[in-house]
Amino acid sequence: MSAALGTLLPELRVAPPGPIASAWVDRLARVECPAITARRSRRAAAGGRDPIVWAEARGANVVDVDGNRYVDLSAGFAVAAVGHRHPRVVEAVQAQAGRLMHAMGDLFPSREKIALGERLAERAPGSLQQSILGANGSDAVEAAIKTALVATGRSRVLAFSGGYHGMSLGALGVSGYRDAFRQPFASFAGRQELRLPYANPDDCVFACATCDQRCLRTTAQLLGSDVSGAEDIAAIIVEPIQARGGDVVPPKGWLRALQTLAHDAGALLIVDEIYTGFGRTGDWFASEREGVVPDLLVVGKALGGGLPISACIGTPEIMNAWGASAGEAIHTMTFLGNPMSAAAGLAVLDVLEEEALVSRAATEGAWLAERLDALASSRPRVRAVRGRGMMWGIALQQADGSAWAGGGVEAMHALLRHGFIVSPGGPAGDVISVSPPLVITREQLAAGIDAIEAWLDELA
Repeated sequence: MSAALGTLLPELRVAPPGPIASAWVDRLARVECPAITARRSRRAAAGGRDPIVWAEARGANVVDVDGNRYVDLSAGFAVAAVGHRHPRVVEAVQAQAGRLMHAMGDLFPSREKIALGERLAERAPGSLQQSILGANGSDAVEAAIKTALVATGRSRVLAFSGGYHGMSLGALGVSGYRDAFRQPFASFAGRQELRLPYANPDDCVFACATCDQRCLRTTAQLLGSDVSGAEDIAAIIVEPIQARGGDVVPPKGWLRALQTLAHDAGALLIVDEIYTGFGRTGDWFASEREGVVPDLLVVGKALGGGLPISACIGTPEIMNAWGASAGEAIHTMTFLGNPMSAAAGLAVLDVLEEEALVSRAATEGAWLAERLDALASSRPRVRAVRGRGMMWGIALQQADGSAWAGGGVEAMHALLRHGFIVSPGGPAGDVISVSPPLVITREQLAAGIDAIEAWLDELA
């Protein structure tokens, strides 16, 4: 592949998915649980829409097994914030593999685990100084929930509709993305959880003509009443910008007010920045824009640069609620602070700082906002555009103005044929989510927006 891979525009050799990719998916179908993915049902229903199969990636480029080159406008579910296969991350992982690939978590830790904890304490806002590491976002969410329960002595969590916090049983319990994800496990997942409407100015459940944050008053009434059924709330968990829920940006002041309501009720505020953290929105953490320092901060995705690692970061006061170990840790895992993932995390933090990618996300995000605003005003199939920094959602609608359920999925398949990777968003799948690597070039980004415009024009 070209040395310039990472900064190149798309080049398609065959129409995706190509024959080699389809052969790989046939092999996958024989060995993977059918519940993991809907791809095979899509093949049966939609005339051969298999996924592409990745073979190589660098920067903002992905190459599939058929030799097609794409521009990744999803950053691999926002993981590749510093770009796919960043040389610094590769170097750190290779060096670590030559020294130590595994340690013993909380029993006999590695130097890399300790160093990562120190760096997270330096970077996290306020007095968030102590971490519980995990391997994925669900791990960190569950660590945050457990911490809130032991710190408050309470048993319930308040969450929000459209919120996505992971797929493990505990994380499902506080996720409001789709009931279908939770229903088969309802007897275990979320028996103590409550959900309220998220503040979505584009789709307000209270049908406010202008946003007067009536949803906050509802939350206040719920928390302040002894007849609401909302007693015993240990924490409120919230995304500062909903990601999978459709890139929903709440109105200014909402997050700060939510923190006040939580504290007035004796509850903790858990802010889930698994998607938004580490520069995605033009700030190190999206909650910083509101001046909010949560009681517990949950991070992941971009932190590992492609390797699995996450963290729940809290204040010493709250983390001390766990108490001293009585011989064995009551919350741990085999790969706690794995040296390989920790080394990757340290390299990612270096790259974000040295390449000024957080400020770059703000600058490029401002340019992207102008392009998307122009798109929204000129394309009738766009219902709304919302986002911040390098995290944007394009909400689609039918020709008659109704929401286009599945429109984001249609866009994903169509844009593959133009050489661009996007992911669908929103509970109804009606949103095109654009969250590219922070290292993407202006030329690549502009070409991606041109492709979206061209597809929208095909619909008109």
